[in-house]
Amino acid sequence: MYDDEDDDDNIFTFLRAICLPIILAVASILLYRRSNAKKQEASSSIPGNPRGKYPLLGDTLELLNPKTMASYQVSSRHKYGPVWRTNVLFNKCIFVSGSEHLHQLSKQEQLHRNTTACFPPHHRALFGNHSVLVTSGEEHARLRSLITPALQPSLYKEEIDMAVSAFVLRCKNEKDYFPLVDAFKRFTLSVALRIVLGERRWQEWMKSDIKNSRLVALLDDFSIWSKGLLSPPTSFIPFTASYYAMKARKRISNILLEVIDKEKQVLNSQDESSRNRNQNKKCLVERLLRSTTNNTAVESSLTEEVIIDNIFTLVFASTDTTASVLTSAFFELAKNDELRERLQACVEKEEFEENNNDAADEVLRAFLSEVQRCYPAAPFTMRNIADTGADGIDLGDKHGRVPPGFNITYAIAGTLLDDEDSYPNPSKFNMDRWLKTRDSKPPQNWAFGGGCRTCPGRFLSVAESVALLRAVLSRKHG
Repeated sequence: MYDDEDDDDNIFTFLRAICLPIILAVASILLYRRSNAKKQEASSSIPGNPRGKYPLLGDTLELLNPKTMASYQVSSRHKYGPVWRTNVLFNKCIFVSGSEHLHQLSKQEQLHRNTTACFPPHHRALFGNHSVLVTSGEEHARLRSLITPALQPSLYKEEIDMAVSAFVLRCKNEKDYFPLVDAFKRFTLSVALRIVLGERRWQEWMKSDIKNSRLVALLDDFSIWSKGLLSPPTSFIPFTASYYAMKARKRISNILLEVIDKEKQVLNSQDESSRNRNQNKKCLVERLLRSTTNNTAVESSLTEEVIIDNIFTLVFASTDTTASVLTSAFFELAKNDELRERLQACVEKEEFEENNNDAADEVLRAFLSEVQRCYPAAPFTMRNIADTGADGIDLGDKHGRVPPGFNITYAIAGTLLDDEDSYPNPSKFNMDRWLKTRDSKPPQNWAFGGGCRTCPGRFLSVAESVALLRAVLSRKHG
């Protein structure tokens, strides 16, 4: 008995010897950073009125909670003005809201290129270290120049149209009520896979998967992966949402590796003349494998890992946000008969007037812009201001300059839901605000972010949403 107690004492002493210095070291670092921040604030005029619910943690919990991240921004705007400061993820953070202020921030960010990606560690791991979302500087610019041309909606019109037809057919064949949210997720994932694989390989894939077991498994894995993005950073702890999300990412990555290997084999077996035929029939994997920068004629240096990371970021990560926008769009159509009939009339008019090809698309895009404003799928984006010699970010004479080391946040939800100057009567759903008139131009849509990190897949997301709305509203489909 004495020996057991002695062993317990030894274990406790050992743990105290290890843990106490670590706790003291972390506390010292946090106190040092806090004192430095206070000195910085005292020595310069930091933009924004201060707020913060908890020491060091600040407003992190309210901002990262999906139920409060939008209302937090609106209430902060009302109480503290368009620019306020707090702590987020243990670092000083300036929130910028209002279209006018976001224009200034976006302009400064594009001018100085002095911001870096700001994501929790598990987000970086789930997107991938080579994702265009998390890279910065020259590597970020290089990836955007290689990837953006491969994401033009016109390249994937066939894939989008085929996915829309399959969605409409499935809805017609359903005898009972079914969850529309799940149907939209399935639709956006099918578009993503068609784009990644190419329509021909997608059809071959589905023929070999008669019971749709592979598609269902992929849907489950993407759902698990998506939940990981909204969970605490605990991927190192077994049986947590982040932990399962990393497992799901691994399974999806293995499938993508098989696709890339097969595509490489096809490319290696072709000569240059056959590669250049049927340019519009290429899948996204082939386009990324063959991507080149503007100043080189050699093959792209995008590795398999880089391609996989950016497929996750630009194609698969958008499936949830696009499905969310479609769900909100159909909610508005269901509760507003007049709006639905107006959109339906625009689509039908175009079907009978050959010279009016773009009118319906313009109206549908305006409708989607208003949906994105009222139901922002990505309520904020955050950056860290790097010390590059540009002396921070200038928010104008009224608010001053944000120094390097601070985080800076585009308060997208606070802007879209509350900026009455740019969006008069913002509580009212009004798609006409996005239509061009002789006297005014539409306001800025911040739903896809701003600055040098605006979402490069935004046009693809809008194109598939417009195509689906057009098909559903058309009487041709019943």
